[in-house]
Amino acid sequence: MANSSTEVAADNSILCENCGYTLDHLPPSGNCPECGQPISASTVQDGRSPTAWESGEVGKFNGFLRTSGLIIFQPSYFFRHITTRNPLWPALHFAQIYWMVAAISFSLAAWWHQHWYVQLLGGWQMLVVWWLLAMIAFAFFGLWGITLLASRLTVWEARYRGYRLPRIAVLRGLYYHAAHFLPVGLIAVLTTGGHLWLVEHHRLGSETADVYLWLLSGEVIVAAGYLFWTYWAAMRNMMYANH
Repeated sequence: MANSSTEVAADNSILCENCGYTLDHLPPSGNCPECGQPISASTVQDGRSPTAWESGEVGKFNGFLRTSGLIIFQPSYFFRHITTRNPLWPALHFAQIYWMVAAISFSLAAWWHQHWYVQLLGGWQMLVVWWLLAMIAFAFFGLWGITLLASRLTVWEARYRGYRLPRIAVLRGLYYHAAHFLPVGLIAVLTTGGHLWLVEHHRLGSETADVYLWLLSGEVIVAAGYLFWTYWAAMRNMMYANH
């Protein structure tokens, strides 16, 4: 972090990528006085570059898949190696894809859970399609709004604690973090859809309702923990970035 626990380093200051110590006015060939890491590892050899999605070197589709794979399976590595001050539009477009995937997944999960619940009460109520579309729209813009709110709270918290996290870096991190909604949405769809299919095909009865609800509740808790852990991995690996 910056040399003071409350002082936020200027955006043009050079911070050590390993410990956050301010390296201004030190020779580029030297080492960090705090942790001993070479200063070059925080500047010319920091390993940061635009994502494959942004660069377009392997094509947009392959870049999307490559970027998604790194985010989901190697989040710390991904956020330690992306640039943090690039334009936001590519990252926002990336996030919008995953917000839509998540909105569809969460809405389908809610739809199927509703069907099961109505059946459990002894009736059947076919929800009209427009209600499903409304849920998708609400979830999509809800995720967008929550992301913007989270970015402001993160910037405020970082300033309070003395970390340098400009809003552009926070937003880039949160936009790419949206890929983590994919496994959460898939699990929700598989759980609710699979359970409804088993009930409708008489593989499960009403006596398993408690187990299903406990499973669903557990998944919500685990998903929240997973999303927070990956969010923290993003912020932790971007707060000392110099470009």
